[in-house]
Amino acid sequence: MSRVCAARVPTGSAASPRSAAPALLASCALLAAALGAGCSDGETTTVTVTPAMRGAERFADPALGREGNLVACADCHATGADADPMLPGAPLGRVTERPSFWGGQEVDLLRSVNQCLFWFMGGQPLVAGDPEGDDLFAYLESLDGDDALAAAQPFTLGLVVWPGPGDPTRGDVLYRDACQFCHGAKSTGEGALITSSPVLPEDTVVAHPDGEYTAEERRLVFVEKVRHGPFLGYGGSMPPFSIEVLSDIDLADLFSYMEIP
Repeated sequence: MSRVCAARVPTGSAASPRSAAPALLASCALLAAALGAGCSDGETTTVTVTPAMRGAERFADPALGREGNLVACADCHATGADADPMLPGAPLGRVTERPSFWGGQEVDLLRSVNQCLFWFMGGQPLVAGDPEGDDLFAYLESLDGDDALAAAQPFTLGLVVWPGPGDPTRGDVLYRDACQFCHGAKSTGEGALITSSPVLPEDTVVAHPDGEYTAEERRLVFVEKVRHGPFLGYGGSMPPFSIEVLSDIDLADLFSYMEIP
């Protein structure tokens, strides 16, 4: 007897390059769990997609934001304890159990998600009872992790202070891990996901010329952007990198590699 399993699988908008694999893995894992031990010989099993499966797609879909948005939730957030240390957002395993978010500044998860949508993706806010939001929250509720992930995650925004000289060799690695996905290769922008992102460091230097900015002020622009993103009046849609993600030593190495004048 032949073995046949029929399953309704998720389909949707194309995910961004970094988020495509996690979305596929999440959907497949949820589908495998629904199938359980699989089909018996000669049986056909139909598996209906669950809200969590659809939510896994939305988590990795830039279309959750405004039209033309290119980044997805998965581009800033890992989903488990094995988090990429260079992602600006906290890992989301057991996020629905946390008492607070955004370094203690927010206590409601829905409002926290909407903050991300507004500042970084340009999307409309989700509301309770909306199918899109309910699917996303079903997926977030499905994410597991250790007890440390159920606690409020630290998110410390450092002072805007030039970190001094660092190790450019290590900074090369940090740039590729933390910056290149959005900004592309140093000095060329090649491979950038967001073509409107400034080529680093040249575009930012040109936008802050001598005569209008001292060398020290221009350097602090780079620190300000990394530490506070679009907040404190600087604008843009770059997420802030906390000290937990990029330490002051990391910044020194990163800026030495970028050769900021």
